[in-house]
Amino acid sequence: MRKIAFALFVVVCFTPLFGTTKETPDTWGKPTRTKAEFYAADDVPQSHIDLTKYWYEVASNEWGNFGPLEFWIVGSDVEAAKRLDNRYCKIRKQKDNRSNADNCRNRSHNFERYAKEGNAGLNTQRNEHSDWSGFIVTMASKNPGPQEDDYKSVTLHEYFHVYQHAHIFSKNREERESRTQRNPWWIEGGAEYMAQLLYSRQPDVRDDYLKDKMKQKLRAMNDLEDGESIRDIPYGRRGHIAYSLGAWFVAFVIDKSSEEAFTRGFFKDLNRLGFEGSFKKNFDGTSQEFLREFHEEFLKKPESEKLEILPVG
Repeated sequence: MRKIAFALFVVVCFTPLFGTTKETPDTWGKPTRTKAEFYAADDVPQSHIDLTKYWYEVASNEWGNFGPLEFWIVGSDVEAAKRLDNRYCKIRKQKDNRSNADNCRNRSHNFERYAKEGNAGLNTQRNEHSDWSGFIVTMASKNPGPQEDDYKSVTLHEYFHVYQHAHIFSKNREERESRTQRNPWWIEGGAEYMAQLLYSRQPDVRDDYLKDKMKQKLRAMNDLEDGESIRDIPYGRRGHIAYSLGAWFVAFVIDKSSEEAFTRGFFKDLNRLGFEGSFKKNFDGTSQEFLREFHEEFLKKPESEKLEILPVG
């Protein structure tokens, strides 16, 4: 049984943050002792906040604590979400003088939308047009909600995205995308598999949890077109195929190398060597070679043989 060390969380105040003439050093990508900040809409109960904090702790204890990181938790009340949006935009301006209030209020994925539609997401702010770099995770109250087990693994999923992006130092958008891959097969597949794997290892989670979840993801094979590679599937209507089979691809890569090679080696070398260079160094082959074997051999195996690559217990 793993013991999770809990830290005292900082009480977040909404008074203005005063600037300083001394330039703050860029510590991007370095583990930090500073814990995540948590903000919540008026209708979000404390139990929901505590649940999110708990699973953030599980993730950061496993993969390292990276930041600056904020969690914004949205309820189901649209008016409360609007008030949270106002608070969010004020804090953006406090942390980054170059933040545009109108752009903030009119962003497409605002908290009002999360209140209506649910879901979760990460906004990585690391670019050449901002003075502040950091991670902003939004968690909603449905799809999934805090009463669902999926909420826990989704929190882990979003934090693994923090881990992924923390290992890419550039502020240039094209350079960052070249290391994450533009389509979701690798970055979403990696976050999904590692989240499910970590959740499956928690106390009181049933032994066959991971196997059942990964079985469900194999259904995406029915939507894969003949000769199609998961690498070519973009976000959007068919993105679920890349999410699900991307998770299987990462499991496949780990089985042929090691979990350490994926979670430590690949990301350690990613910024310096780029995606393909780090892939080849840590997995002893090109991504195209692995994808070819994955599609032409592995996915054609019986389900029972596919499941054999998953860790037991």
